[in-house]
Amino acid sequence: MQNCIKSSILLGIVLFSGQGWAQELTNQEEQEIRSIQQWLVTQPYLAFQHAQKMTTSSREVVRDCGHYYVANYYYNISDYTKARQILQTLLKKIAQDKPIHVHQRYRDLVRMCVNKLFYIHKNLGNYNQALALLKFYKSSIPEDRYHEQMAIAKVAMGEYEEGIALLKQNLQTSNYLLHAEGEKKVMHNKFYADKLNEIGEAYQKYYVQKQKEVLLDSADHYFGAANALMLRDRFQIPYTQALLYMHKAKSAALKGDYETALQYYSKRHAFPEIRQNLRTVQIFDLGMADCYFHLKQPELALQYAQQFVKNYQVTKVSKENLLIAYTLISQSYKQIHNSEKAFEYAQKCLALIKEMDAIKHQSLDFLHDYDLDSIKKNSDEVIADRNAFMYIMIGLALLLLVGLTGFYFYHRKQKENHQRFLAIIQRLKEVKQPSLHSTQVTEASVENKAMDPELVEKIRSGLLRLEAKEFYLKSDFKLATVAKKLTTNTAYLSQYFNQVLQKSFTDYTQELRVEYVLQKWNTSSQFRNFTLQAIAEEVGYKDANTFVRVFKKQTGLTPNYYLEKLKIAD
Repeated sequence: MQNCIKSSILLGIVLFSGQGWAQELTNQEEQEIRSIQQWLVTQPYLAFQHAQKMTTSSREVVRDCGHYYVANYYYNISDYTKARQILQTLLKKIAQDKPIHVHQRYRDLVRMCVNKLFYIHKNLGNYNQALALLKFYKSSIPEDRYHEQMAIAKVAMGEYEEGIALLKQNLQTSNYLLHAEGEKKVMHNKFYADKLNEIGEAYQKYYVQKQKEVLLDSADHYFGAANALMLRDRFQIPYTQALLYMHKAKSAALKGDYETALQYYSKRHAFPEIRQNLRTVQIFDLGMADCYFHLKQPELALQYAQQFVKNYQVTKVSKENLLIAYTLISQSYKQIHNSEKAFEYAQKCLALIKEMDAIKHQSLDFLHDYDLDSIKKNSDEVIADRNAFMYIMIGLALLLLVGLTGFYFYHRKQKENHQRFLAIIQRLKEVKQPSLHSTQVTEASVENKAMDPELVEKIRSGLLRLEAKEFYLKSDFKLATVAKKLTTNTAYLSQYFNQVLQKSFTDYTQELRVEYVLQKWNTSSQFRNFTLQAIAEEVGYKDANTFVRVFKKQTGLTPNYYLEKLKIAD
């Protein structure tokens, strides 16, 4: 949570301890800078006052330092417009007045400004601009920081496995995490804990994609390590404890245990310190809104989600979280039967999704350019150092092989998806009712089964009647309910599915529901305009995520992919 706010402060601590700055700053000025760096964490406004005073110094280097830390203050209070203006002005001044290849102190300042601007763009969801900034200033950024920020961008855009691996590697090898001379050890540990929390948060996001509980175990491990480090130093104890509760709450919510998650989120009231950081308050608000919504308390869900949106107008951080807030508001209004408001926020969701997709598409192009830049770098090295020709060619061959392999598998996957789509369309033309394929039972399928043929026929005909009435669309379409309607017991019914149909009752239900949706999409243009949440509820599921998972399991495609292809086919 705080790592992106603090990491550039630590960068400044290390850089300002170097010889380049020591030659230009007095001991008193160095001490003033260290105090400002610590106050930015503990007493932000005091840091701002002292940084403002530095901007009026008669010495140019002191004025430039002051402007940088004033920008840091505005960043911390989420005034990104002012922070960006100051940093960009400072970079322009350095480029014009202080050639960075001459003065070490200004090379350091460029690195710090670029670092802070990267996080501004990243926090606003402008991944394209963040990556363009890294690309432009690549020669001015330490290699470890460049790769770390690329890792952060990868995580932000869903490339979790590679992003997490790079973050963990950077945690062990980056020079900027070393304890600088004169720096308080507790500050070093604070920034190290922030990096641990960042990896934990990346694992939570990865869990959303993979749904593997081991990923949450990894997240909790890193959160626990960060918490233990801070409690050992007795640094910001209330805020540290609140942060751990927040992380535990999110892990519980991801597992679907919303009551436990709400208990953790509610502990916020014991830690008024979090009010000093509006972004932390936002995460608690959004988490509580999510819990109340899933616990069927829409009024409270609305209260906290709307509070998040209100604060978003100040921070404008994370379009992804804003989308969640809009969704919660829309669905909560739907639960209390306010269709006008539900529609209003549904429209906001669609508009924001289009905006986010455009940003991420452009950013992914830049990540591709990043790989091409690596190849270009190797090509330049071939020209510069003929003795390394063979090694570089091997490296180029490996990079090209990796690129071509990735290109091949990507297009093969796209081709397979398209073939699945065409097969479904062809089948829908031939099969008009979703029930026909599910309950055809031949004598061969009953042969050697330990079931009475009359019982098999009774169940088969009974299921056909239920299918004809579309009873499978009801949310209470469960094994026990169906057994009761067929005047049999769950043991016989389960045996029928497992031995005769050779599928589970769950698979049978999922097949019917997905087939129903496919038929509807094929015949009704109006049904295609329904939200995934509305469709999920139509076929008996509580939320869109469950429907998406079931649809992909049964067809191998996502609903959005299928609808896009269907639109093109029309």
